[in-house]
Amino acid sequence: MATPMKPEDLRAFLDRAFPTMLGVVATLGPDGYPHAVPVWYRYDGERVHLWTIDTRRWVKNIARDNRVSFSVQEDKPPFAAVIMRGRATILTSHGEEVSEEIRRITRRYIEEPNVEEYIKGWLHLRTIVSLTPEKVSAWGVGY
Repeated sequence: MATPMKPEDLRAFLDRAFPTMLGVVATLGPDGYPHAVPVWYRYDGERVHLWTIDTRRWVKNIARDNRVSFSVQEDKPPFAAVIMRGRATILTSHGEEVSEEIRRITRRYIEEPNVEEYIKGWLHLRTIVSLTPEKVSAWGVGY
C-alpha cells in the first residue's frame, strides 16, 4: 500500500538531483485530448517551474487553456510519485528573472562547472512556465 508523503518528504523527493528525475507536464490540446511531454523542472516549495520555448505545442495549449497536470515518478521500488493539478503561467523574456530561473533549473540536471556552457547552446529558449498546484497527490516510503 502506498504511503502518503509528508510535505517535507514531497520537497525532498522533488528536489532530488544526480540522478535527477524528469517531470511530465500534461496540457489540453486543441482537439480536447491530453498532450503529455517529459520536461526538466524545479520545485520551489510552492510552484513548479519549467524551462522551454513559447512555440512548443504544450506551451501554446497553456496559452489557450492554463489547466495543467504534472507528475514525477520513480522507475524503481518503492515507485514513489507525485501528481499535481493546477494552473500555469507563461513568462517569455530576455530579462534577468528568466535567466536566473533557467540557471536554477539547469543546475538540477547539469553539474555546476558546465551550466553556463550548456545554457549557451539553448539561447533561443527564453520561456518559463510556472505551475501553481491546486491539488497534490504524493506517495512513497522514506522520503
